[in-house]
Amino acid sequence: MTPPKAASARQDPASSSASPTSEESLESRARQALVDWLTKEHPAPGQPVPVREFARRLGMSRTPVRSAVGRLYERGLLAYDPVAGFTVAIPSLSSIYELFELRLMLESHALRLFAERTDREPPVRLRELVDEADELAQESVQDHTRYIDFRENDSRFHRAMVELGGLPRLLELHDDLHLSIHVTRTGMEAPITASRLNTAVAEHRAVVDALERGDRQAARDLLEAHILRVRDQTIAFLARPRI
Repeated sequence: MTPPKAASARQDPASSSASPTSEESLESRARQALVDWLTKEHPAPGQPVPVREFARRLGMSRTPVRSAVGRLYERGLLAYDPVAGFTVAIPSLSSIYELFELRLMLESHALRLFAERTDREPPVRLRELVDEADELAQESVQDHTRYIDFRENDSRFHRAMVELGGLPRLLELHDDLHLSIHVTRTGMEAPITASRLNTAVAEHRAVVDALERGDRQAARDLLEAHILRVRDQTIAFLARPRI
């Protein structure tokens, strides 16, 4: 038995009273609900996708939900098992490596483009994000529920790096890639410790320091080193034996 294709949810207009636009709108709503579930509720890798529950919650049939699920399956965010049906994908080390390599390429290239624009200065918001991250790091160690806010800050910082490149399509690619990395790492990250969080903040701060003093090549080198360290840390954590 093979998983249903996302396109199968698109019915012939002659056989359905719903217009293509309304079908796409329902599928879009279902997809956003699924993405919110993956990124905010943090289901465990291998956990079944509750298609029936999503359809009930959204007040629609299971058809657009299945179509949305199929599209996330095609992106590798969900897996399919003939018995269990669609489940949250279990990340492989090779997929983690590839996602981080793509992230490295996009963010480093964005900083290279920014370095060529000597008429532009780094936005004040970068320093504000680092200062906010410092506070959230301390709070997250005391209250682990605050770590969600710390991760959101981290996401905004890296997105801001790509914004420096000034290319909307590059930013779209980064947003799409970020979703894949976020979902892939959900529930599979290293423990929350002061050392781990403070190291991330210090590395972000070093990038901003370099940008503000005008050393854009150093900023790019520091950003690349940070991404590679997080990649290696993530892979090492995932590769360790589970007890």
